[in-house]
Amino acid sequence: MTDNPTRDSLAAKVTYETEITIDAPPAEVWRHLVDFDRHDEWSHHFVLRGKPIVGELGRLEFVMFGRPAGAAVVIEKVHEERELRWSGGPSGLVTGSHYFILQPTDDGKRTHFRHGEDFSGILAPLVWTFLKAQLGPSYSGFNEELKQRVMGA
Repeated sequence: MTDNPTRDSLAAKVTYETEITIDAPPAEVWRHLVDFDRHDEWSHHFVLRGKPIVGELGRLEFVMFGRPAGAAVVIEKVHEERELRWSGGPSGLVTGSHYFILQPTDDGKRTHFRHGEDFSGILAPLVWTFLKAQLGPSYSGFNEELKQRVMGA
């Protein structure tokens, strides 16, 4: 698993990405990833409420600085067994585009799972200063929990 934060100060954009390999085909990983109604059975880092349909409004529930929090999100992209993306936040100030990308490896028997978020807007660099310590454990933890969920299925 790797963590890779990058920052483009000219565009006020920050990207944070993690990755992990899961010993299951993308179809199996996808099945658990988009079953939002059951996320709270296995994820202790964040839960998405709603439906995996482009344009659908949803709600992201998470813990920030030790306190329960939530945010409204819009599903941006659903490419079955390949990519799931949602966005949220006050446009222009700081918007997050959260993504999961599934890439088949080993003739489709394993999945390279990329999980990250692009933060943009005038406040993105400032918000990044506060969020960077939270994102690593949260995103990597979600990846590990998803892997355990898939492997235990």
